[in-house]
Amino acid sequence: MISRITSSIFFLFCICSVGFASSGEELALTRLSVTTDMLVSIGEEMACSPIAGMLVMEDTVSVDFTMSPDYTYQFIMWTESTFNFVDFWMNDSSGEARRSDLGDHTTFSVIPRSGEPEVWQLQMELLDGASADTAYYAVVALRRERDSLI
Repeated sequence: MISRITSSIFFLFCICSVGFASSGEELALTRLSVTTDMLVSIGEEMACSPIAGMLVMEDTVSVDFTMSPDYTYQFIMWTESTFNFVDFWMNDSSGEARRSDLGDHTTFSVIPRSGEPEVWQLQMELLDGASADTAYYAVVALRRERDSLI
């Protein structure tokens, strides 16, 4: 009897955890889409599908992006809460870091300098969560042809 109750509680906990995870990611994606919808409407092109996931306190998440020298890029990141403090930074292909202010969202603009495609890494570390030691994030890369900027 006790094992059946324990199993039921564990099952309920797993279902609730999955429900909260998807709602956190959905909220981060919703916050992201408010910005990206406007930028796409004025000519930016999505270079990839939005990426969403979970940040754990003081654990760095890294996402690689390959960028063509034919485009300029804008990276937009949001979390699900306005009270998260996340350290966002990008490492260029040589390993040099570009940092942002701590907050729940940020953007980076990148113009690849090499004549060849380059791999840059977006890094994110949750330093202070809104009410937990985890936070959900969403990120997207937008691009525009360099010729269209002239």
